[in-house]
Amino acid sequence: MSNQKTQTSRSGGIVLVALALGAVLTAVFVGLNYGHSRGQAAGLTVSAAGRRPIVIQGQLLGGGSFSTAKWKSKVIIVDFWGTWCPWCVREAPTIAKLYAKYHRHGLEVLGVSLNDTSAAVRRYRKANPQEAWPQLQDIHRHNEAIARHLGIQGLPTELVIDRKGMLKHTLVGYAPRQLVADVQKLLVPAKAPH
Repeated sequence: MSNQKTQTSRSGGIVLVALALGAVLTAVFVGLNYGHSRGQAAGLTVSAAGRRPIVIQGQLLGGGSFSTAKWKSKVIIVDFWGTWCPWCVREAPTIAKLYAKYHRHGLEVLGVSLNDTSAAVRRYRKANPQEAWPQLQDIHRHNEAIARHLGIQGLPTELVIDRKGMLKHTLVGYAPRQLVADVQKLLVPAKAPH
C-alpha cells in the first residue's frame, strides 16, 4: 500500500511539473510571437472606435509610397504581421478568403510587415500569390514607425476601417471569426448620395 502511495505521489508531482513547464513555455511563446513590448493573448479583441478618419501610409515593399487615403468609400483591413509570427501566417488564409470574396464589393487589404527583411517578405509573397494586396514594410532605424505611431503592441493586429475611413475595430491576436464578422457587418451596400 505504501509503495502505491509513493507511486501516486510521484505521478502527481510529475503532472504538476509538466503543467508548470507548459505554462512557462506558453508564456515564452506568447511573449515572442505576439508582443514587441507587451505580450497579448491570442484572440484578444480590443474595441477602438475612431473619432476621425485614419490614414496609413508608408513605403511599399517593391519601392514607392502608398496611402490608404486613395481608397475612398472602401472597407479596409490593415494587417500588421511578420513572416516569423506563426499566428500571423495562420490568420493569412482567412484574410485571403475575405479579399477574394469581397474585394469586388469594396474590401481592400493593406499588409504591414514588421521586423522582416525584404527578402523574407518577398519569399513569403511568392509562395502565397493569393495575398495580392499592397504590402508596406515597416522597418526603420528606430524600430517600426507606423506600428509605434498607432500603438500596435502585438502581432497579428488587424485594423478594421469603415467606408468613411473611421477605425471601427482593432483585433490583437489570432481572431479570424471576429475579423470575418467585422468585415461582413461593414460591407453593407454603400448608400448612393442624394
